[in-house]
Amino acid sequence: MKRIFNGSGGRKAVLILSLCLIFALAVGTTVALLKANTAPVTNTFKAATSETHVDVKDSGNEKTGIFVKNEGTATSYVRVKLVMNWVDKSGNVSAEPVNITVRYDTTNWFEQDGIYYYKTPVGPNMTTDNLLQANSPITEPTEGKPEGCHLEVTVLAESIQAAPSEAVTKSWGVDVGSNGYLTPVTTAP
Repeated sequence: MKRIFNGSGGRKAVLILSLCLIFALAVGTTVALLKANTAPVTNTFKAATSETHVDVKDSGNEKTGIFVKNEGTATSYVRVKLVMNWVDKSGNVSAEPVNITVRYDTTNWFEQDGIYYYKTPVGPNMTTDNLLQANSPITEPTEGKPEGCHLEVTVLAESIQAAPSEAVTKSWGVDVGSNGYLTPVTTAP
């Protein structure tokens, strides 16, 4: 029978096996220590939010002010849609259209396709200027309204994060100028 460990070849094999065993023990011990002594890392990142709150100022049967507050954490662009309906005492909406012209602040807002856009980005906890022109409230007319109905104005506000600007241009179909102001899309004739 042949001996496995004869001469110098056997010593080499024992030496290699011993080194492999020492290496395995060292790696295993290191991994065990790291796993046992490493505290978990908590994710401290918080995603930015874009939230709005509509504040409507009333005076009797007039809407004298429409403001939008950015309650999110990100600087955002804001837009508003005014939905006006004739509503009877039971809450039924009349099919009769509401023909009221809204005189809005053209310095800070622009209108495109029935939607009013605030031109500048609104920072967190900041509020837009009044959508309505000074001394130009939305007033329920005394003539031309369906009998037994009153005017109901619903203000729908929407915001979108200002950065990157491509988000607002692609989602809302408006342009962003080099100064960061929103502008209506102009089409060539």
